[in-house]
Amino acid sequence: MPVDISHWIGPFVPVVLMLSIVTMNYVVTGQRNDNRTAAEASRFSAALAAELRAMLDLYKMNLDLIEQKADYILSTRSSIVVYKGNLGRLALLLDKPAIEQVVGVFAQNERIEAVVAAHSNFKCNLTYQFSPAETKFDEWRQMYEQASSRVAFACRILECCTASSEVLSNEMPWRPALDRFLNRARDFGERRRSVG
Repeated sequence: MPVDISHWIGPFVPVVLMLSIVTMNYVVTGQRNDNRTAAEASRFSAALAAELRAMLDLYKMNLDLIEQKADYILSTRSSIVVYKGNLGRLALLLDKPAIEQVVGVFAQNERIEAVVAAHSNFKCNLTYQFSPAETKFDEWRQMYEQASSRVAFACRILECCTASSEVLSNEMPWRPALDRFLNRARDFGERRRSVG
C-alpha cells in the first residue's frame, strides 16, 4: 500500500512559502542598502579626494611663493568644506586606513596654519601677510613639502577606496546573506533529525 505523504507535507507548505518570502525580502533589502552605502562612500571619497587635490594645489602655490620670498602665503583653511561638513559621515563611510590618512592630513594642515599664523597677520580669510626678513622660509618649505607628500598619499588611498567600493557594489551582496540563511536552515534540519 503506497504511503500518502501529502498529509505530512501539506501543513508545512504555507510555512515554507512565508519563510521564503521573508528571506527574499531580507536579501533584497540588504542588497539595496549595501548598494546605496557603497555608492555614497564612493561619492564621499571622490569629494574628499577632490578637496585634498585642491589643498595640494594651494600647497604648491605656497611653495612657489616661499621660493620667491613673497610677503604673503595663501591660507588653506577656507577651502576645507567637505571634510568639516561631513565629520560624522567620515567614520561611517570610509575604512580605517583612509580615515587615519584623511584626519592626519587635515590635522597636519591645522598645525601648518598655526605655525604660519604665529608669524604673520591674517588678511581677508585668504592670506597670511608677514615681513620677509623675519620669516623662516626653510622651515615652512619643509613643512609644506612633507604635507604635500602626505596629501598625495591620502588621495591615492581615497581613490583606492572609491575603486574598491565600486567593485563591491558590482558583486552580489545578497549572496552572503543567502548562504547564511541556507546554512542555518541546514543546521536546523540536522538538529531536528538528530533529536527525532
